[in-house]
Amino acid sequence: MKNLLQLTKLSSILAPLLVAVTVSNIALAQPQSGPIAEPNVKLNVQRTSGNCPQTVGLWWITLPYEGGAEHTVVADTRAFADSVKLVSSNQQYVEFVSPLRSDYASCVGQTRNQEYKFYTVQFKNKKAYFRVDLRKINAPAQEITYKTITASRPYVRWAIAD
Repeated sequence: MKNLLQLTKLSSILAPLLVAVTVSNIALAQPQSGPIAEPNVKLNVQRTSGNCPQTVGLWWITLPYEGGAEHTVVADTRAFADSVKLVSSNQQYVEFVSPLRSDYASCVGQTRNQEYKFYTVQFKNKKAYFRVDLRKINAPAQEITYKTITASRPYVRWAIAD
């Protein structure tokens, strides 16, 4: 009985300690939270003059369905600007403008990409203009279905059908 009492006291001390060590090890094994993932598309900037970013990153997600796909694109304008404003849009075209940070205010240039010619960023007059222009896609039906600003970045959802 005396041994059982000692064993009970010992287990009441060790059990919480064992739980704390286990929880600590599980917490260490979890990935560290940090910045969101890098953009999965990079558009090269062709500089005409001034100090320009080398690339503009896009997060581009495509959800295919029978007969078409829905696309979501977010431009990483936070790499060179702190704010963004929607300035023009219709069902085929949307444009956002961002005042450039002082280190890029002299930039004059634009992105050039044959594969993604419907996504462009133009740098001029101390501003960056991000455009999604579906008129540059040769398909029977395409339409911008949603546009907004999220986390100080342009966000556009568009659909295309065969």
